[in-house]
Amino acid sequence: MEYPVTGRKLGYNYTPVETEFNVWAPTHDDVQLALYEHPNALDRTLHAMTKSEDGVHTVKILGDLHGFFYTYIVNHEIEVTDPYGVSASANSLRTAVLDLRQTDPEGFADHVIPKGNLNCDAILYELHIKDFTGDQSSGVKHKGKFLGLTEKGSQLEGYATGLDHIADLGVTHVHLMPINDYLSVDELSDAPESYNWGYDPEHFNLPEGSYSLSPNDPVSRVMELKMLIQSLHERGLKVILDVVYNHTFRGPQSNFNALVPNYYYRVTQEGIFSNGSGCGNEFASEKPMGRKFIIDSLCYWAREYKVDGFRFDLMALIDIDTINLSIQELKKINPEMMIYGEPWTGGLSLLPESNRIYKGIQCNQCFSLFNDDFRNAIKGDNDGTGHGFVQGNKDAEYNVKVGILGSIPYDQTYMGFAMNPCETINYFNAHDNLIIFDKLSKSMPNSSYEDWIKMNKLCFNIIMTSQGIPFFHAGNEFLRSKKGNHNSYNAPLSINAINWHDKKTHYAFYLYVKDLIELRKTHDCFRITDTALIKKNIHFVDIESSGSNTIVYSIHVDDKEDYDCLLIVHNAHYEIFKLSIADVLRSLCCDLELEITYKTTEIEIKQIFNESGLLHDPVEIPDIAKHIVGINPYSSAIYTFKRLK
Repeated sequence: MEYPVTGRKLGYNYTPVETEFNVWAPTHDDVQLALYEHPNALDRTLHAMTKSEDGVHTVKILGDLHGFFYTYIVNHEIEVTDPYGVSASANSLRTAVLDLRQTDPEGFADHVIPKGNLNCDAILYELHIKDFTGDQSSGVKHKGKFLGLTEKGSQLEGYATGLDHIADLGVTHVHLMPINDYLSVDELSDAPESYNWGYDPEHFNLPEGSYSLSPNDPVSRVMELKMLIQSLHERGLKVILDVVYNHTFRGPQSNFNALVPNYYYRVTQEGIFSNGSGCGNEFASEKPMGRKFIIDSLCYWAREYKVDGFRFDLMALIDIDTINLSIQELKKINPEMMIYGEPWTGGLSLLPESNRIYKGIQCNQCFSLFNDDFRNAIKGDNDGTGHGFVQGNKDAEYNVKVGILGSIPYDQTYMGFAMNPCETINYFNAHDNLIIFDKLSKSMPNSSYEDWIKMNKLCFNIIMTSQGIPFFHAGNEFLRSKKGNHNSYNAPLSINAINWHDKKTHYAFYLYVKDLIELRKTHDCFRITDTALIKKNIHFVDIESSGSNTIVYSIHVDDKEDYDCLLIVHNAHYEIFKLSIADVLRSLCCDLELEITYKTTEIEIKQIFNESGLLHDPVEIPDIAKHIVGINPYSSAIYTFKRLK
């Protein structure tokens, strides 16, 4: 059935003199606006709405309605909140009318939004609001709240926590797991077991109340989230929102479905909701008003909250046309907007395969995709005992090499899914599945604790020295564990909360990761955006070594650097890997077409990184012609080569 569509602004239009309400409900002839003065009031006033040919029901109410609550009454039977609502009372009971300018923190309207760190310069850091500061060890006053991530000076026994920790670490973007309103927690409870990741959305345009100090105050949750975003911006950090437009927590009982039955969802001819999300329903992004809602919502977050990008959950369930149109509109608001997502569904979908976003569809489309091929090659399967490259699986070496190259079509041997390296998000774990420390300890139960630490370092070494965009989850940088829980979406804080004592215990590891981030930022050759330059300047060195599980490759650099070439070695073997510098130089002469006499002192070689960390004063390697260096088990090393002519 065809429905009329509208291009007008839905939701409400507020002024101090009057407020206009617009709701699209073309299949209903009787819709009323219910107004409440208080979040839990029983008394209300009902106002008949006028239906237009475009299916929009409208009413104007005189007076200043800032702080009032409202719902829609459909056919005198069903009371629902506004899908376009921008704030609400606790637990999503009623949407609220706000003068949004009264929700701006001091200086928010004109605060400086960070610029730069585009494309492969980005380093993404994923965190959950409650995880990050919910534990007593965080030293934060407002634990597990938006404001907890605005506090300066939080620490545990002298070790920075919270916001100061992120700023010190050196990442460029903070990826916030869902902060829009979701249904599975009691917003009025701070109990440790009142927890969810947030991938069960109820309202897409308003902040989650459980992260607010005052869930029943519709101004508070909006202002506090803006304060968080402003605080991150003031520390030079861009903000990515994790958005879940692929489904809603409620299907047939949702506000969308009450207003326009079966329109906003993919439904079979028999009336059965398609379940490509694995959560009971999937949103029909391809329908005109479904597409309009998603684009309107994204643009609202970009304008009102000044966010810098979006990560799409189950992006393959959002049709490619909607994504491309969204990007066009978002780039008008902020040309530096960053978009990426998951190139898979959660189950069988009614969306035609040709409209889905799988790896390869993103080519030259200005968005990026999570690279699960690289992830699995690094560590093996997500939750089992399977081995990847870092655990010594030589069969995984090929896909690691493809990932190192940025998953581009490098040559007939190494073929990836991306047309340029900025289309791949390189990671070894995100919030879901076993966190990397638990995965490595489970898959290598007979290894020592020290070896587990080395393997964790090797995971970081690989993604930080590879072409593409690195991504990691909060706590990976100091060996966070979730006690073996592979799906902690609703587990209590005893599982999910970051224990900041881990940073103190593994501070050397934290410094190692921080140094790696600085290394990546310092050397442009790890952040090449031109596919042709990758083909020209990066070459794998063929080193014959029986039984080894080692990758050796060179990166030729521009003349602006104080060296001519980097040599990177990743040794995932349980024994020391012996590398002949003479053999490497022979290979470099061939690969780089350099006239190098490797038996003379015309070449200077220095080690700038090894398994211990960044060497700020590089170590010179003497006796080039005969020297053999050893790379320890489960570790990496980087060497610079410079012609002395």
